[in-house]
Amino acid sequence: MTDETKTIDVIMGPYRGHRLTVSAADAESAVNNHWATDPNAVSEPDHEPHPPLSEAERTEALTSATTWAQLQWDTAQQVQPPDPPPPEGGITRDMQGDEGGRYTTRSTKPRRTE
Repeated sequence: MTDETKTIDVIMGPYRGHRLTVSAADAESAVNNHWATDPNAVSEPDHEPHPPLSEAERTEALTSATTWAQLQWDTAQQVQPPDPPPPEGGITRDMQGDEGGRYTTRSTKPRRTE
């Protein structure tokens, strides 16, 4: 199965000023998070391609763009994300093995004593 790709114009963050080809999901997320625009979107010539952002929206968009760029870098460098912490009050498992010679199985039949 092939993933659909789209082209975006990055207007904020580490890839600012570049046109990138990304997955359709990443493209939609970038446009919705206000750090990229769709170059193929049809808009009226008198309107700006992207509405002005408030300072809070701008900070959030920059954070989103930087997080996405770092994820791409980590993926390319094969950096594994840290394991999530165990749930509080959740079920934990005892991963210690049985003592030597005491491994039991379900199909063990009791010995006959006659």
